[in-house]
Amino acid sequence: MEGPYTPSTPTHLNGTNGIHGSSPTPPDEAVPSSSFDTSIFRSYLLSLLPPVLGTTPEEIESIFDSDFDERVARFASEGTGVIYIVKRKDDVEGTLISHLYARLKSRILIDDMPPTFSYILTTHLAYTPSNSTTLALIKRGPTLDPITPLATQLHLLNLFGSDETPYESLHAVVSNGVKPWFDAFVGARGQGKDGDNKMGEYVF
Repeated sequence: MEGPYTPSTPTHLNGTNGIHGSSPTPPDEAVPSSSFDTSIFRSYLLSLLPPVLGTTPEEIESIFDSDFDERVARFASEGTGVIYIVKRKDDVEGTLISHLYARLKSRILIDDMPPTFSYILTTHLAYTPSNSTTLALIKRGPTLDPITPLATQLHLLNLFGSDETPYESLHAVVSNGVKPWFDAFVGARGQGKDGDNKMGEYVF
């Protein structure tokens, strides 16, 4: 009498089976390249942004939307070298309804209303006149290490905004920040004479 039928174990094309090996990863399936804890980045922003942007932790909550974790994970692990935080002044007409009752009650004119702001975290920067402040967080290396303090892994660059044009902001950053730093670096290496000083002037 024959014993119970035992099906054979299927063998994949790469020579592995479901017990002793794993099937090939589908080409369209993304494999996570980092286990960066995005809560570390959240804590960093909550400490950094209020004093730099002149706001409160409650007011920047809009940054931590449903896409925050994915956006930060990509920034931490992929080649994208910069992420931006934009403080944007809200349109008065767009906020009129929410302030209507208070305005009617206190009879405050629109011009007397304090401005309100929105806060955006993005890897794609777009300039508008309503941008009050734009901060660029630039990675020093290709990835972020969750063990090392983020302050040592990121450059913070304030691109200003509001009434300043991008040309004015760029000139201020380069002439008052980058060029003096470059000249100090060259001078510290004992090369701060003649051609090297001129190089600093012409490059910047």
